Amino acid sequence: MSKSCVIIGGGIAGISAALALTKIGVQCTVYELRAAPSTIGGSINLTPNALRLLEFLEVEVQGCRVDSIEIFSLHTGKLLGELPFRKFGPGLRVLREELLRSLLCATDRKGIKVVYDSKLAAIKDDSEDTTVTAVFANGEEVQTNFILGCDGVHSAVRGQYVESSRRPEYTGVVVAYSVIDGSGIKTHFRSTALNSGRFGSLLTSYFDPDRAKIYVGAVMEIKEENDKQGWRVRGNDRQKTMDEIERRYKNSALPCVDELIKEVKDFVFYPVYKLSPGGIWSRGRVLLLGDAAHGMPPQGESTGLAIEDAVLFARVLECTPQTSVEAIFQLYEKTRRPRIDTAYKEAVARWENVKDRSWFLQKVIEWMMWVYLWYKMGDFEASMSYDVRKEEIAIEAEFEPHS
Repeated sequence: MSKSCVIIGGGIAGISAALALTKIGVQCTVYELRAAPSTIGGSINLTPNALRLLEFLEVEVQGCRVDSIEIFSLHTGKLLGELPFRKFGPGLRVLREELLRSLLCATDRKGIKVVYDSKLAAIKDDSEDTTVTAVFANGEEVQTNFILGCDGVHSAVRGQYVESSRRPEYTGVVVAYSVIDGSGIKTHFRSTALNSGRFGSLLTSYFDPDRAKIYVGAVMEIKEENDKQGWRVRGNDRQKTMDEIERRYKNSALPCVDELIKEVKDFVFYPVYKLSPGGIWSRGRVLLLGDAAHGMPPQGESTGLAIEDAVLFARVLECTPQTSVEAIFQLYEKTRRPRIDTAYKEAVARWENVKDRSWFLQKVIEWMMWVYLWYKMGDFEASMSYDVRKEEIAIEAEFEPHS
């Protein structure tokens, strides 16, 4: 396949797309806004199906094995339930920066070029119907067969070209996270725990193979919107944040929670944004993937969804090599939308549950948690066993390759 592709965004979605397309012979170049490899966010959950796709892309990543996510009550200290992975193979808890490093190691092995300090200035439709041009702030212009916008929920590709009216919305929730030394701390969880309370949830998890360090992430409802994607809290702001976290989580029935919070020296504050459901994913010879297309609140599979996007798009392209790029985009979208729409609804519903609530509602939630988990287990198992490589691609007559 002789097609070329420019990928805007050197994060997890963009690098995954480059690896997937390179496997089918597409020449890819990735352009990243930042001056060096960088990603915002803390610990992420790689489900068994996400790990299968990383193996398919020949990406080796190290982290803490997770057989289940345990759910505890901050008020009573009781185990409310768990989400087990054992049936489908282990999951993995890793730092986002470690996953990106592993992806970049794979691009090095494949000889994929990643260009940093490259801010997108414009996208130009070419007079020819087979190319499009990416224009960068440094004056460089790159002509290619198609462009993938993999530049996140605040996507420049979406904002400048695909759908400028669709802007990120602040969810009203932030994640304040940190990493601490876990040696000497007796934890109540095996690998990963979601600790649920009236004033938000606290995620506590090992993330390294040696289980030497612990990720602590406080998920809290904060009405004020912050205009930065991530910033390190210091000075008076740090104390204000620590006071807020202690107010929400201190004196838990889980003794190690107080100990974990006391060990935190520094928090990163991460306001969570989402896109409205639906939206336009492509225009002309430009397609959005990952959060740029369907940014949603984190729901345990968001990273896996971005990797799925990459692998499925490469499959669609490989199945229809002689078809127009615009038609390929339409076929990809037709195939992909149903799973994304379902995931979006579930993510928004789950995210509402981390907001502040009355003591009575918290009691009801804790009492009914096992019923809810039992009821949702079928959906959970279907999601864990899903393999985008086996997704049926309904190629109609007009999409079939010409002889």
